[in-house]
Amino acid sequence: MYAKTRASAVKIYLFFLFISLLAVSGCGLDVDFGGNDGGDGNSDVASEETIEGTIENVPSEYEGKSFVVKACVVKGGTIEEVCRVTEEDVSENKEFSLKGNLDPEVELQIFESENEDSPIGSRRIEIFPGAMIVIEDITIDADGKVVYDPGEANITFRGEVSDRNHNCTEGGGNLDGRIDVTISSEGSETVTITVRLDRTEIFREDDPMCDQIASGRNIEVDGKLTNESKTVEADLIEIL
Repeated sequence: MYAKTRASAVKIYLFFLFISLLAVSGCGLDVDFGGNDGGDGNSDVASEETIEGTIENVPSEYEGKSFVVKACVVKGGTIEEVCRVTEEDVSENKEFSLKGNLDPEVELQIFESENEDSPIGSRRIEIFPGAMIVIEDITIDADGKVVYDPGEANITFRGEVSDRNHNCTEGGGNLDGRIDVTISSEGSETVTITVRLDRTEIFREDDPMCDQIASGRNIEVDGKLTNESKTVEADLIEIL
């Protein structure tokens, strides 16, 4: 009888201990039951960023050679020793892909294979949390610069429509104006991206179209990089 009473007391103690842990979980103790990717309003934002590209043109002395491509994280203007490197050598007209925690900026460096003392071309690229950037036509010029047309570089990312600078108009089945989109992921600071709407299509038939991208809506933007910081031009918007 005494043993049963003691066992019951232990069970009660463990139960209240568990409840106590739940109660303090918001004060530094992280109790994770799964099903939560850590997003802050953008639950579908990818945890890593991706850069894909194709080297189309190189100086004549490098024609026919193979290359190693690196994307090194830049923070506060300083290159950190955090780089993603292509697993295989890359030749001209062959696509490469680099994936990892690359935001907020990378220095894209291209080396001749087996000679990584100094890059034959480099360029810094702004990266948004969870974004995929595809640069299909990269040129390395004689001065060692990586050259491409931002208007030909595709970018895809997810975020939440902000209530700031919300200026959407519609006509002819397209959207025009500008909106701000915020991205929150990985527990990092929220990043605000300006999305230019210039004959942008929306992947829905509902009218009015501007109501579909009202403040607070989660959307996916498929567009182009621009020469403006934290600004993209949207080709297509999908409601999530």
